[in-house]
Amino acid sequence: MKKILMVVLAFVLVLGAFAACNATPSPTAASVEPSVVASTVATPAASTVAPAKTFKVASIDWTNAHGWRSTYDAQVKEVADQYIKDGIISQYQALCPNQDPALEVQYFQQCINDGYDIILINAGGSSGLDSCFEQAAAKGIIAIPVDNIYPYPGVVGVQTDQSVWAGVNFDSLVKHFNGAPAKLVNFSGMPGTTGSGLRGDIWNADLAKNPNFEIVYQGAHSWSDVESKKLMSEVIANGTKYDAILTEEACVGILQAIEEAKAPYPQFMTSDETVGYLRALGRIDAESTVIDFQIIENPPGIGATALKLAIRMAQGKEFKDGMLKEDKNGTKVAYYTPSYQVTPATLKEALAKWKDAADTDQMSTYLTDEQADAFFK
Repeated sequence: MKKILMVVLAFVLVLGAFAACNATPSPTAASVEPSVVASTVATPAASTVAPAKTFKVASIDWTNAHGWRSTYDAQVKEVADQYIKDGIISQYQALCPNQDPALEVQYFQQCINDGYDIILINAGGSSGLDSCFEQAAAKGIIAIPVDNIYPYPGVVGVQTDQSVWAGVNFDSLVKHFNGAPAKLVNFSGMPGTTGSGLRGDIWNADLAKNPNFEIVYQGAHSWSDVESKKLMSEVIANGTKYDAILTEEACVGILQAIEEAKAPYPQFMTSDETVGYLRALGRIDAESTVIDFQIIENPPGIGATALKLAIRMAQGKEFKDGMLKEDKNGTKVAYYTPSYQVTPATLKEALAKWKDAADTDQMSTYLTDEQADAFFK
């Protein structure tokens, strides 16, 4: 009996050893290599616990031709890099079609086909991308219009509250002249974009309420200092008299044109968050207030803010009731309220605050994680 038992046991041990030698090991997180399609890729760490879902993120920015857009891109990447470090984002890709509509569509479709979870899109206009948004929605991809709110049904856009920006600037202009007549040079940014359109609507309504203001020139500089310098040079060459500049940024080029032509400074100018503009005002107003002005941030950091909100949306969090507003096209928008301001009274303090920044840098802020959390239930 003992012999029979020993034979059976030996047979079982031989079968077990054979099975162990031929077993196929299960893959672990550490043995699976991510496909490298992004400019920044997180390296997964080995773990015996199933990791929380991480997200592939792409950012498509219409142009990087000036400082505002460069700062926009840099601050989105700043947040993306931190979230990669925190194990929230697995891959991040930044794309710029350089104002080419066909390339913008191509990049959008490429991100959809490559299986990105979140696509931030600062589009060049308000049409031409419907099919891309439709494809993204069909695949469960969160596509977020940023800064320029593309009007596609069902999306949630993220934008600086331009009504606050435009209102603060115009109110300061009204306060300066206090009912006295004034000739205004008026520059818009880029007609056809939602931000420029909102500002223009507010300023046109306010101008109608203040008949003491006369518009002596109107133009659009596309937020380019090169273009604003060219247009202001034409204003001066035509002998147009002006008392104030009501402009959607690009103030550095305007001042360059005035100084090169040795033309008179305006009594008042509106906002531009470029550090070079701040320093020019510091030089001009060093002894006394030659140019009264109002600066309120229109932060390039709106892209970084959008990324923080998009991540929370992808994690399944819901916006608090009343947190999203509808714009005039019916698109739901999470608005960032601009708060950082500079006036002649705070100019010295601002110059000290930004003393280490380059002239082309932007005075820009974005939501902290705690502030982003406050948008959600």
